[in-house]
Amino acid sequence: MTNKLIARQLRTAGELLELTGGNAFRARAFASASRTVDRMDEPAAQYDVQELTTVRGIGKGIAADIREIVETGTLSLNESLLQSLPPGLPEVLRVKGLGPKKVRAMWQELDVASLEDLEQAAASGALASLPGFGAKTVQNVLASIEQLKVYRGKSHYAKALPEAEAARDALRAAGHRAEITGAIRRQCIIIDRAEIVTDASPEAAAAALSAYRVTDGMGTLPNGQPLHLHTASPEAFGTVLWRTTGSEAHLGLWREAFGEPDDVAEESEIFEAAGVGFIPPPIREGTWEVQAARGGTLPTLVTLEDLRGTLHNHSTWSDGADTLHEMAEAARARGLTYYGIGDHSRSLHIAHGLSLEELAAQQKEAAELNEAYAARGEDFRILTGSECDILQDGTMDFPDSALAELDVVVASVHINLSMTEAEATERILRAVANPHVDILGHATGRLLLRREGYPINVDAVLDACAEHHTAIELNANPWRLDLDWQHLRAARERGIPVSINPDAHVTDGLDDTRWGVAAAQKAGLEAADVLNARSREALLEWTGATVS
Repeated sequence: MTNKLIARQLRTAGELLELTGGNAFRARAFASASRTVDRMDEPAAQYDVQELTTVRGIGKGIAADIREIVETGTLSLNESLLQSLPPGLPEVLRVKGLGPKKVRAMWQELDVASLEDLEQAAASGALASLPGFGAKTVQNVLASIEQLKVYRGKSHYAKALPEAEAARDALRAAGHRAEITGAIRRQCIIIDRAEIVTDASPEAAAAALSAYRVTDGMGTLPNGQPLHLHTASPEAFGTVLWRTTGSEAHLGLWREAFGEPDDVAEESEIFEAAGVGFIPPPIREGTWEVQAARGGTLPTLVTLEDLRGTLHNHSTWSDGADTLHEMAEAARARGLTYYGIGDHSRSLHIAHGLSLEELAAQQKEAAELNEAYAARGEDFRILTGSECDILQDGTMDFPDSALAELDVVVASVHINLSMTEAEATERILRAVANPHVDILGHATGRLLLRREGYPINVDAVLDACAEHHTAIELNANPWRLDLDWQHLRAARERGIPVSINPDAHVTDGLDDTRWGVAAAQKAGLEAADVLNARSREALLEWTGATVS
């Protein structure tokens, strides 16, 4: 449990207390404790209640709350406060620019209890009657509402997949054949439903999935998303699986090339009958894959096992929850041969960015740990590095002399995100041109289902990466998956290596790499296209660092 996650729960408690009209002093105490935990150098999770009370700004009550968050992953106070509110009101808190004080005023004075209520109040002019709501604010509220409505009912692939797997496994446990299909099988990054093909009758499926309230082939997942069941006879199971997997565009291209397939028990028979190789489900989007199948040039998709190391990771040196040694050992335990440091640079104060002195001290620690690995004969090394901020003018947060000492430099934008396309593109182009930058990190800065990225000219950025020998990151955090898979084929065509980086802040965060691999597969990438599928020696030769 990271300090950031603990701080988020504490901040939510303060917001909900203020929203419900609770004790104002207590609400401020939660808000203050949230800031305190977020700024702590050591993981708050490692302290007991007594130790937490020695931290300025954390009393005994909140210390107990922190332990509850660490041990259960949630805070019961938040759950009880949520129960006391209209169901749609917490969603109003997500509107950009609205804090709990303003939301409470709208609730109490205008009966705003949902996004729809807020939209109506804004459109009617009632919202503008409240203090602090000028024309520009109302306009921004309406724009934010539209974006939130787009996000409704959707979830990340990383969240939807386990729930779909649980439903599939319940059908299998009841003795039925069942396979996940649709957007989840295609590994789409955003999911609005789960789909399963099964040979169970509607009645048998409803019995096996009683917890999902299935009626007439429709149910509901625990996350609230719809579950759609496609019933197939054993003789036609493969055809139904094929038909429900591919996008409409893919199915159209296939039918143009090969016609409608016959009913078959196994999906592979469809491809055999057409005389082409099996098209992997992730790439069945109706772009290049059918032509590649006809030409015999289907890719061998990269796998998690192809990766030799992990790059762009954080530790307690900046805003991570685990030490450098703990993070490196977690990478080694996963069979990797190198761990790339990616702690934040000095200007990102909110994430405890490293000063130049701290960067040097971190390099010293890495060297000492590497000496120990070498002495034990371990085929594993820590690669020095930084996730160095791209400043507003496109220059790097650390001087070139410091960057030149590092093995791998990831350049990323974190602050001043409100930019035009021209401004954002120029900022990134200047950073990519820096000879010490090895990887462009999360190129658009998006947070899926939370924040749109800043606009960039992707072609111009990729052209610059190709020109300046800079890799592009596929940030594997399921909230990012940035750069988007739809642009990664263009990177591949330009010969730009793609680095699948977990952006891990805890040891378990290293496992987010799987979601990046899923997106890379969707882009049709092979192991040869991926920077960290290279050996340590080949990687360092590419970055120009000294091999040790």
